[in-house]
Amino acid sequence: MSNAFLRDVYITAAGAFLPGQPIDNEQMESRLGLVGGQQSRYRRRVLKANGIERRHYAIDEAGRQTHLNEELAAEAVRAAVTRRGIDLEAVQMLSLGTTLGDTLMPGFASMVHGRLGGAPMECVSASGVCASGMTAFRAAYNAVRTGDHDVAVAGASELASAMMRGSRFEKESELAPDRPETDASFQYFNADFLRWMLSDGAGAVVLESQPARQGLSLRVEWVTNTSYAHKYDTCMYLGTSRPSGPRVGATYLSYPDISQAERDGLLLVRQDTKLLEQGIMDIVPTEIQSLITRGKLDPAGVDWFMPHLSSYFFFTRLLRYLEPFGITEDKWFTNLKQKGNTGSASIYIMLEEALRSGMLKPGQRVLTMVPESGRFTVSYGLFTVVDGASAQLAAE
Repeated sequence: MSNAFLRDVYITAAGAFLPGQPIDNEQMESRLGLVGGQQSRYRRRVLKANGIERRHYAIDEAGRQTHLNEELAAEAVRAAVTRRGIDLEAVQMLSLGTTLGDTLMPGFASMVHGRLGGAPMECVSASGVCASGMTAFRAAYNAVRTGDHDVAVAGASELASAMMRGSRFEKESELAPDRPETDASFQYFNADFLRWMLSDGAGAVVLESQPARQGLSLRVEWVTNTSYAHKYDTCMYLGTSRPSGPRVGATYLSYPDISQAERDGLLLVRQDTKLLEQGIMDIVPTEIQSLITRGKLDPAGVDWFMPHLSSYFFFTRLLRYLEPFGITEDKWFTNLKQKGNTGSASIYIMLEEALRSGMLKPGQRVLTMVPESGRFTVSYGLFTVVDGASAQLAAE
């Protein structure tokens, strides 16, 4: 399609929802629950490396789940739509990403639409891990850009705590750390590690072909999602004991019953920590160099850099790589320390805070980055801050 038929697309409002009160590092194990009555020997080590000080869980003080994942998403969508000053009936498309929905089927976006109500609309459910939120965003962006819809909502939500409760780790903690029939990454540390990394939250944005008449909007210049799965083995996974090469008999669907798959540890989320740094520190600079080479990005023109970081472990490493491109430390914005690692929702939660806080000024350019370790994907997006009132006067 010729660019003459493509419209500009704007983020006209953003919303976020973080369940409960912030949980500090000393409270988190009591919320998630002990494993076998014992404190984790890895918790302090992991927390020292990731630098997170507070996060949110959909778990109350008694250890009971307080929200479904779809409820978190619905609250974020409502917040975004309300901030925009429109009704749900005006939304023509709902595009949502998540790592794990509350149900295996139907799709996550359909479940959220059913909870929200509103009018008939297109629903897109994006699966994956951290990049699923940007996959959902790109689908909504393209729908508005091509004129298929005038008002779309994109977002993402994570309910990591449901998979990180101590009761799910009881059997696994009793098994031998080395099992020759599994990949090396299937050791207990690579599951327990994630208990101290992940937390809950949701975010959403409203996308339209015109900026909001009042307040700031973000014009979407472009968004990319690039997979490097051809280059790397699986790093973050659930449902297999052979992530380097799944085969019949080594995935949860291959088992004669789910209970046996659970007993064998296939239903715990794991991350290959040895592969993690290698993959992330390759794809992030490789892709940004590709964007520069293709003429899509001039780093010198970037005013704000908003990266999804799983851990502050990567901060100095990524900074060292990105500074030569002009992405210096004073341009970085992240709320990981106070909001936690909310995976696919983190970029939406950052954008919501940035738009609400007053830190953005008309004319500034914002570069976002979301790396995903599932099979190694990285998403970049470039946005320009627009003042709606000024844009309206210029148009008149």
